[in-house]
Parts: sequence; structure tokens; C-alpha cells
Amino acid sequence: MPTGAALLVDTLVAAGVEELFTLSGNQILSVYDAAIGKPLALYHTRHEAAAVHMADAFARLTDRPGVALVTAGPGHLNALGALYGAFMEESPVVLLSGASPRAQRGLGAFQEIDQAAAARPVTKAAWVAEDAARLGDDMARALEVAAGGRPGPVHLSLPGDLLEASVTAMTPAVPRALAPAAASETIASQMLALIAEAKRPVIVAGAGMARGRRRLAVERLACAVGAPALPSESPRGLNDPWLRGANACLADADLVVLLGKALDFSLRFGRPPGFAAGCRFVQVTAEPAAANIRVALALVADPATVAEQLTSAARGRAWPQTDWADEVRRVRAATPPAWQALRESTRTPMHPLAVCAALQPLVDGGAVLIVDGGEFGQWVQAGVDAPVRLINGPSGSIGSAIPMAVAARLVHPDRPVIAALGDGTFGFHPLELDTALRYGLSIVAVVGNDARWNAEHQLQLQHYGAERAVACSLLPTRYDRVAEALGAHGEHVERPEQLPAALARAIASGKPAVVNVVIEGVAAPTFETVAAGH
Repeated sequence: MPTGAALLVDTLVAAGVEELFTLSGNQILSVYDAAIGKPLALYHTRHEAAAVHMADAFARLTDRPGVALVTAGPGHLNALGALYGAFMEESPVVLLSGASPRAQRGLGAFQEIDQAAAARPVTKAAWVAEDAARLGDDMARALEVAAGGRPGPVHLSLPGDLLEASVTAMTPAVPRALAPAAASETIASQMLALIAEAKRPVIVAGAGMARGRRRLAVERLACAVGAPALPSESPRGLNDPWLRGANACLADADLVVLLGKALDFSLRFGRPPGFAAGCRFVQVTAEPAAANIRVALALVADPATVAEQLTSAARGRAWPQTDWADEVRRVRAATPPAWQALRESTRTPMHPLAVCAALQPLVDGGAVLIVDGGEFGQWVQAGVDAPVRLINGPSGSIGSAIPMAVAARLVHPDRPVIAALGDGTFGFHPLELDTALRYGLSIVAVVGNDARWNAEHQLQLQHYGAERAVACSLLPTRYDRVAEALGAHGEHVERPEQLPAALARAIASGKPAVVNVVIEGVAAPTFETVAAGH
């Protein structure tokens, strides 16, 4: 007789889910068994957080829910840190976690904890399945909620006895597309009037609006009203090095239209000197955001839908021609004169911009770029322009680059995938190279090795001085040899002129690869240092 696990699997298949990122455990083995012979591939990882990072990357790159499956208790808790990254990125991830048997609830069952309560702070919704016959409905609802409205992660706990229970009905539920909320004509007209009155309007798009179809909606609106559009997907906000000098342009704006972005810490809550005292803010978020007296007009609606509404209405207006948008774009595209010398320098240890110089031709040739956090990551985010890229996102977390690169290779099997990460970050998920090997997914991890946790080291230097900088040093480990020990490809590079050939060999190897690059431990660029040219 069919089981609850089979009903769950059939619902996933009916919804078009073809991959589960997972790590095995007692309570979910029935799902593994039910997936045999079904068009649902199990990519089993070496850590639960890695499974969620892979689902997150898949979701961001495809605009479809990514699904992770982990076991109960410690397995579930291991996944939650990665789920926070997906939450802040507005990434439609569904975390399925096995759970202790429902029949033993409250009796001290093995690995019994309130998993839904633990997950709620980092999800749109979290609940425990209560009926084996309704597991298909639960699964469909989780997919609906993750993708609908403000995209984001959802958690569903799956008691082991429900998964193993017999069910009579095997008709899988089908997720519905939830209708997006639009602005009223009155509010849309008010927003458009504010944009028309502004001399220097700027559109700032949140992380979920900076990719896929939502990014296209932002670009169409920017073109229609003649305003520059800037993404806000970094925890460094106004110091996001990828924006370069365009950060400073925000201080000249007289109106900021926030699409899918709250006026939060990353934008310094809209306060001077980041923004002019007289600057007005219009905010469109799919869910209510914290109140801020700087916001002149706040709307709870689907930001992409509102952007399309405004674009349609703007086409019926005559808009004055100004140089403002072109000026911001020019500033964003410019790099300090000193950067070119650093890109070309042959000094050792090499500057991170010398690494960027070797990466840019690969990205220009079609490589997908995955960039982690930390100081080296910030240099790569600033120094490499990539049409397809993923970064660690507003959560400020680190450690996701390698598992995200593995998922990116699944999505883009015909393109090289480059993951740029620091040596500290490498320590989080190095054994996902083993995962990549098992599934024949070649990626290249470029490790900027300065033998320290450099982001924290730089903060210690700023706040406490060099004599009180402690507990941030690492060994100058040969991470390329770690890769080789796993059966992957390794390269060690100390000189800039060696790097292009090493990268080419890593890609040509057809294996997961680590290129261990000895770099200078310098502070990441900020918009102030960019403006100063160093």
C-alpha cells in the first residue's frame, strides 16, 4: 500500500521538482525509498547547511523553488543558519525536515524538539505535518508560499510515522500560483507624481528584485522614467564595493524609490550623510516593513507588479531629459585609476585585484561567478563584472560559495562555474568537493589565502589597534592539497603571471578544482576608498 512518503514524492514530481538537496538520516529514509524510480534526483551532501545553500543557489538561478531534505533534531538545526541566508535573499527555498514520531510527541522521543518554532524566525512559514493523507497538500502549500508574494524560505516538519503510514488516496496536490498584490490606481498615480517631481530620483531594488524577471521589471521602470536603478543585495549597503562610486550618488538623490527593500540598517535608515536631509522615500514591500519617519509613502504590494504598473503608466507621460541617470551609470562603471596598476602588478603576495584581472576573461567567456563574503570576496565583487553571479547576500553570512557553485553547475552544465572565497571561508564546506566529485560536477574554487580571518582582523585594527588584534590568524595551509587528497584537482599560485594558466588547467581538468592563491591581506574597498582612488 502507498505511504505518506510516496504521496510527498509524487507531489514534488507533479510540481516539477526534479532535484532534492539532502543529507540522510533515520527519519527521512522512507522518502529516499519512495524516490527510487521517480524522476527526482537526490544530491546528498556532507552537511545539512550545504544542502540548503545548494537549494538556495538553485532557487536564485532558476526562479523556481529549491528543495532541501534533512533529518530531525541536530540535522534540522544544522540547516537553519543557511536558511537565514535564503530568508534575507528572498530565495524560495523549501526545507523539509524529518521529525520524531507524532505518536511519541511529548514523551521524550529521539531528537524531539519544536522544529517549526526554531525555524519560524528565518522563514515565511513553518509548520508540522499532522496527517499522512494530507502530506501532498502540505507539500503543495509549502511550494506555493515559498514562491508567492515576497519569495522566501518555508519549513515543513515531517514526522517519521506519518511518512511511513499507509494512505489510500494517491492523487498529488498541485501548487497554485498566488495572485500578486498590485497598487491601487490612486497610490500608483501618487508614486508616479513623486517620481515626476523629482530632479534626481533613484530606484533601489532589494535582493529579491535584483535577479530574474523581477530585475527586468526594475530595468523597464528605470528606462521609462529616466532614473538610475541600483541593487541593494550586500550587507555593506552604502559601502557595497560592487556599486563603487555610485554609493556616493545616493547622497545627491532627492527621491529614492525602494522596490522590495526596506529602509533598514544597510541604507543607514535613510539618515544623513548617506542621504540628503530633504530626500524623500517611497517604499514598496510585499510584507509590512518597520515604520520609518523618513518614508513619505509606504505600500504593501508585490514590488514587481507595482514596477510594471508604474512602467505602463509612465509611457503615457512626457519625461524631461536629464543627465542624471547617465551620470550615475558612469560613476558606477568607473574604477579608480590606481586599480589598473594593482591589476597589472607583479608584486607578491599579489593584490586581490590581480586575481580579479585573471578572473574577468573567464567571466567574459561565459563563466558563472559565485562570490562569498569577507575581504577577498568584497574585492572580487568590486573587481569582476559578471552577467551571472551569486553573492552571499544581505545576511552577511560566509561559507556558502562551494555548495552554491555545485548547484550552479547543475543549472548551467555547459558553463564553467568559478567560486571565489577566502581561506577562512573555505573551512566551512570543503568536503562538498567530495559531493561535486560524486556527481561529476566540475567547479573551480579560487581561494584567496592570506592566512587570516581578514574581515575581522581589519575591524580589530580599526577599533582596537594592531597591538590588540587577536584570534584571527590562520595557517598558510595548502588548500590545493586538500582538494588533491579528495581526488579533485589542485593548483598553488604565488605569482600573478602564473594564475591564468593555473585557472585554465583547473577548468580543463574536468574535475572539481581548488586554486590556492597567496594574496596580500588588505582591507576591502569602500565607497570612500574608491572615491579616493585606493
